[in-house]
Amino acid sequence: MSISTVATGDEISEAEIPLLNDEDVVAGSLDFKGRPAVRAKSGSWKSSPFIIGAGVAERISYHGISSNLVSYLSGSLGQPTATAAAELNAWSGTSSLLPILGGFVADSFTGRFRMITVSGVLYISVSFQINLHKLLNTLPHAISRSTLFHTDRLVRMIELDIIE
Repeated sequence: MSISTVATGDEISEAEIPLLNDEDVVAGSLDFKGRPAVRAKSGSWKSSPFIIGAGVAERISYHGISSNLVSYLSGSLGQPTATAAAELNAWSGTSSLLPILGGFVADSFTGRFRMITVSGVLYISVSFQINLHKLLNTLPHAISRSTLFHTDRLVRMIELDIIE
């Protein structure tokens, strides 16, 4: 099959026809600014690093949490192992089904980038809270009840002019 590269008069050769022309509008689609989406100017690979990066970070976080959740629930929170395993199963099922709800909300209301950002921030904040709780439980308590008692007693003694 040979393609002619020379156009004569009003004829346009097959090689000169663009694959995506500027008038090719995607029916019923809008770009991020609310304008009709033109195929040649919207989409492409510009957004892929953001989506792939969010997906990789989410998977790493998911597997990190799921591998330690039973020991955290049974150790730090003092739950029985059977209850901790049941909660791990509930958490895993919820994590698997929430993308369906997130996809519906993103397609209907918020848009994919805003939904990915909101869900990522929510995921990171929950992970941060779990880690902060674990960190605070492992640190030695700087202020114990006896320290507070002795400080309160010292303040009373100063108020009564027993100690200068």
